[in-house]
Amino acid sequence: MKSTRQVLGVFWTSCLLPFTVLQIVRAQGSCTNPRQNPGLCMSIYDCPALLALVQQSAVTTQDRMFLRDSQCYNGYGRLPHVCCPTLQTTTTTTARTVTSPTRSGGQQGQQGQGNLLPSPPKCGPHSFSDKVYNGNDTALDEFTWMVLLEYVDRRGRRELSCGGSLINNRYILTAAHCVIGDVEKEVGRLTTVRLGEYDTTKEIDCINGDCNQPIVERGIEEKIVHPQYDPADKNRVHDIALLRLDQPVVLNEYIQPVCLPLVSTRQAINTGEILVVSGWGRTTTARKSNIKQRLDLPVNDHDSCTRKFATRQINLISSQLCVGGEFYRDSCDGDSGGPLMRRAYDQAWYQEGVVSFGNRCGLEGWPGVYTRVSDYMDWIQETMQP
Repeated sequence: MKSTRQVLGVFWTSCLLPFTVLQIVRAQGSCTNPRQNPGLCMSIYDCPALLALVQQSAVTTQDRMFLRDSQCYNGYGRLPHVCCPTLQTTTTTTARTVTSPTRSGGQQGQQGQGNLLPSPPKCGPHSFSDKVYNGNDTALDEFTWMVLLEYVDRRGRRELSCGGSLINNRYILTAAHCVIGDVEKEVGRLTTVRLGEYDTTKEIDCINGDCNQPIVERGIEEKIVHPQYDPADKNRVHDIALLRLDQPVVLNEYIQPVCLPLVSTRQAINTGEILVVSGWGRTTTARKSNIKQRLDLPVNDHDSCTRKFATRQINLISSQLCVGGEFYRDSCDGDSGGPLMRRAYDQAWYQEGVVSFGNRCGLEGWPGVYTRVSDYMDWIQETMQP
């Protein structure tokens, strides 16, 4: 039997890992917990109500979510820091009452939040397991904002093709060419968004005893392609689109939004920096991957990339980002619309690009081209509706 100390140590590693990278701020600060109750930002070891949750023999998914959402950044004492409610007792029963996990705002799929973009820690969470399985397979709870787009062809057959990212409880960010143009002839009509997916061949996915929840499917209320995108233009500039879901999404451990590069959190992207692309697209051995994949790729010099594609009579602009260019290491067919990401401000995951196009896949010296998300933040925020 594991000791209490061993169980607690495992929980810190799997659930509260993001806390360990927070900057220590000596001054104690006031805060509001996920139930909108007032509290003080302090070490969890000094907060009996939340410590009692961790010390349970079995921690529920709701409790994990509540603990993660209780993190704060201006606390004192030993890490991790949490927003500890000011009205509490040390008994487990009372602690459970005080911290009964609910989430505020649009985080539970309530109406009226579709025009808001979340900020850390409400977006871009890091994987609990911090592992990569089978080479390039992601962890079960990694990149939980990723979605698959489902199409219906003229014969009524359903097919999964492009990807996208959940950016709040109502909107998906994807590529414009996944919404209009040749995709309508070659694949079919876009009808559905699938969230919480990991292995497309299974109803419930389990790894080492950890299992996710059933996938969630949502219809599409509105398809919004960037007004300057031209599906006939081979340069594929402004290749970005938003999908408004027909119902808000109820978030859980396996469905969370990604952070977007808002002005307040934006950081420069430097040549040579390693970014991450993920999807279910073509691999070296199959037309599609059943399991969500990830790949680390370096950012290319934009001027060199522009000259390279000019040899193919393709003119790139500054709002397009070049990444990769290594043999057999690239995003590919089926990854279109998916996210190019990095961990940045507050150690959250931010989407920096949208998979757009390339010169085939994995050719040495030919980077993939991505739509630069930061250049479209004004359009995204102006377009979203409550």
